[in-house]
Amino acid sequence: MCALSAHSFGSDPKTARAVLDAALYTWDGAKRVGGAKPPARTFVTVSRQPGANARSFAQRLTERLNSFPGGVWTAWDNELLDKVSAEHGIEKRVIEAVEEQPNTWLDDFVQGFAASGAGHHVSEFGAYKRIAMTIRALAAAGHAVLVGRGAQFVTAGLPGGVHVRLIAPLEHRIKYFAKTYDLDHHQAALRVAEAEHNRKVFYHRYWSGREITAETFALTLNAGELSVDELVECVLPLVRIRDGAASNARKKE
Repeated sequence: MCALSAHSFGSDPKTARAVLDAALYTWDGAKRVGGAKPPARTFVTVSRQPGANARSFAQRLTERLNSFPGGVWTAWDNELLDKVSAEHGIEKRVIEAVEEQPNTWLDDFVQGFAASGAGHHVSEFGAYKRIAMTIRALAAAGHAVLVGRGAQFVTAGLPGGVHVRLIAPLEHRIKYFAKTYDLDHHQAALRVAEAEHNRKVFYHRYWSGREITAETFALTLNAGELSVDELVECVLPLVRIRDGAASNARKKE
């Protein structure tokens, strides 16, 4: 993995693409050396209710993980995933690097999209498929914190994942929107409602038949009761345990 001074990339897709290229190289190289699928690598997915401050959580978790020896962790929010996955040719590269058998998660995704009745949105489907493949590649390479875009479903079946869900009371989330976007209470409430509606449409369109339930996640945490640092300290021990186990497994290969 390439060395980075920053742990998340903001709006810099060029740097992020370099990290993705390094992730693909790491994954493909491990297959070439071992002649088979490489051992599991640890990654984190973050699902959230609108206004649960997942971006700050992901950035802070990445900072804490990078305070320990053992490799560079990077944070990927939905905006950055959108930008990076738009790169021409990424679909082919990720399929070649990540998928050894074609009839896996991608088939489930295609079937779910068709079942939702949204199959006519071909351009939207193609765009999200690239995003999904980007997520899959980063998760397979490991040491990535992936926020949103259905990452918990995209990475289904990949070992090494720690899947986290952030929730918060509605009033807390409205106040977060009001403060973050400089809105009054009514405007913020409308924005939260709109975001929730858009998220429901997204899951219905791309992951029809899949539900976000407690069983989907290793941890569900209330951002209305816990500060960002407290949320991170709840998740950090599990990630460290999984990462240590994955590292030991790789050493035995």
